Amino acid sequence: MKKLIATFAAVLFLAFSFDARAAPLSADDKQALKQIEAYFNGITTLQARFLQVASTGATAQGILSLKRPGLMRFEYDAPSPILLVSDGTWLVFQDNELEQTTHVPLGSTPLSVLVSDPVDFKTDLEVLDVARNPGVIRLLMRMRDDPEAGMVQMVFSDAPLALRQWTITDAQGVEVKVALLETRRGMNLQDDLFKPRDFEADTFVDK
Repeated sequence: MKKLIATFAAVLFLAFSFDARAAPLSADDKQALKQIEAYFNGITTLQARFLQVASTGATAQGILSLKRPGLMRFEYDAPSPILLVSDGTWLVFQDNELEQTTHVPLGSTPLSVLVSDPVDFKTDLEVLDVARNPGVIRLLMRMRDDPEAGMVQMVFSDAPLALRQWTITDAQGVEVKVALLETRRGMNLQDDLFKPRDFEADTFVDK
């Protein structure tokens, strides 16, 4: 259980020191960033299966749901008890087996880009590198105001433009990669989907 929670936390709540300096961005780089901003800002709702693989060998999968602005849910497949939801201000991390809840400011993780409104790489995020290969764009980013709060590399397909995966590396060199599969957009998602479980209310009902 502790290993699973640590792996999950590495994806969304990592805090480590990484002495990287942003390379000057070319005109093509800046154009690619504008296209990616428009892609994120054009998302209203999104769902996808996700596959999480760590360099330690740990694996997990589940369903990611987004409703912009602000709402996000990572629900891991059974038997994992882990759930993470965002209400636009907080990321709420829950262990349903231990009935424990942890609140983390949404803006403290670079993955807040998934639900920010609007996404603007000139304000919240510092882009360290833009790499392009045939059909693929990779961004290396960190939080501008808190560079030690996390680092993430996002990978996009180029035609059509779509987020495919991200990778985070912690201070010990452990990499956690999350790949999105079967992505769908524009479905109706109710706000209740993004509410954390109320353990106290559940206990009251059980009595």
